[in-house]
Amino acid sequence: MGEPTDPADDATINDPLLTTPVARLMALAMETNIRVFDVPAARSLQLAGLVGLGSDGNGDPRCMIGLTDDLDDDLRADVLAFGLAVLVGTPDLLDESPDGVLGISRERLPQFDNGPGNLAWHILQTCGRESPSTTFRLMIIQPDDE
Repeated sequence: MGEPTDPADDATINDPLLTTPVARLMALAMETNIRVFDVPAARSLQLAGLVGLGSDGNGDPRCMIGLTDDLDDDLRADVLAFGLAVLVGTPDLLDESPDGVLGISRERLPQFDNGPGNLAWHILQTCGRESPSTTFRLMIIQPDDE
């Protein structure tokens, strides 16, 4: 018999073809059935992204993260990790928004020792990225009064 293997070694996140933290995070989102999509910067309300609940083509609920398309790879990874952390670690935060969607600010906050920012930091570490902070402000998006 060979040496016992660690089941974590077979995880998608350890796939050698996933060479960047963003690629690893996208694979993690796909494995957990979280849809990640681009938000045009011109329509982003100067946010880094969105996190929330939507629905798939059949009308079934689906977790989603929108990332503004003008983010550099480092900020993209950090915002994506934060969105994942909100959805899996603190989904009750989405209850603060009437439509179940919150904006993620572009401005980094000081790194928190608990909450979604802390979980995001650990997710990023697992994906091979060191970040100065993975904590961002969540904001209720106000509809246009047009």
